[in-house]
Amino acid sequence: MANSPKLSALQINKRYPECCTIDLEFHVAETLGQPIKLPEAIEKLCTEQWANSEEAESNLLSLFELMTGTAYEQVHRDNTYNAENDLSGFLVFTVYAPIGCADCDWIWQRDVFVAVEIGSGGDPRYCAYSPARVYRLDDITLGDCNFLEWRLGWWLEPISDRYDRADLDWLNDRCSSCYSDSPYYTLTEATYAEPIWSESCGCYLVRPKDCAFACRAMPIEPSYG
Repeated sequence: MANSPKLSALQINKRYPECCTIDLEFHVAETLGQPIKLPEAIEKLCTEQWANSEEAESNLLSLFELMTGTAYEQVHRDNTYNAENDLSGFLVFTVYAPIGCADCDWIWQRDVFVAVEIGSGGDPRYCAYSPARVYRLDDITLGDCNFLEWRLGWWLEPISDRYDRADLDWLNDRCSSCYSDSPYYTLTEATYAEPIWSESCGCYLVRPKDCAFACRAMPIEPSYG
């Protein structure tokens, strides 16, 4: 029997809640979609070299101009390892936008191309990386698709139905990835102890300091459209 498709990016660590992660491959597929088919010669270059190497990048830029009728340039390149994140692995991504957009907010620029090179694990400075996959975002932006959302938020609900969920709105807002740079730290600061996994409830349990009741708690993955 074939394996069922993965329906969530969330990877739970029952023993160490701070180690829950966002599945990297799922995240890339859900936010960027399917990579474009590269010409064989460019695909070979991206297998042998970094996407931003002089030869590979010049060919990629020519391909983008051929596809769109517009000249492109590199506007951003980074390794996710360089930022706080909850991803299960790390990758290097390079963003290409139409010339003249580099000084604008490229996160909200439409019709950009993104080259993704996924690390094999270990030290990100020395490990092997996959050949670049190239994605085109023609009708959505990097900000809208949530590719750059790398943190898990946390959501709490009362264990007992006697209590109103709305009493936790303030804490759920503070523990969201939109509000906090470190949602898990925000959660633990607001509770008496770190979350404890309950098999019977199928979630973590916590006791907020400013509430008269215990709560269920679960990490929340980024929103996938």
